[in-house]
Amino acid sequence: MYDWWVFIHIVGVIGFVLAHGVSTWVALRIRGERSPERLRALLDASASTTVAFYAATFLLLLGGIAAGVDGHVFGQQAWISVALGVFVAEMVFMLAVTAPYYRRLRRVMAIEQGGGTAVGAVEIEQMVTSSLPLVTFWVGSLGLLLIVYLMAIKPF
Repeated sequence: MYDWWVFIHIVGVIGFVLAHGVSTWVALRIRGERSPERLRALLDASASTTVAFYAATFLLLLGGIAAGVDGHVFGQQAWISVALGVFVAEMVFMLAVTAPYYRRLRRVMAIEQGGGTAVGAVEIEQMVTSSLPLVTFWVGSLGLLLIVYLMAIKPF
């Protein structure tokens, strides 16, 4: 059964990277975008992958944890626990720091689209030029590379 769990884990990883890749591309792209219509389109593209992202994350975790239990590596090889810890820390960071930024940006863009006067070009400019998308990109990328390193090299 171990091989099947690993297969499920790898399918989840592929889905995770594909779905999350859209959001990563959007995070890098919005910094250079000033058109409200294009910003909304980018945000919609990112949001459209949410279900696939969470389904893939579920498979990734299910397969990885089940393979770790089935293969008896949790108690014997520390790398798997460290990799899981890095993944959970990344998720907490993204939910606590990144998600509120994108919720706020979506709200600002909805107010702008509705013709509200509470939001203007200055507020949109401040939001899209924020360094947070770059910070998020680097935190996510380095975390993913660390997890790949732990899985491939198994240093512990």
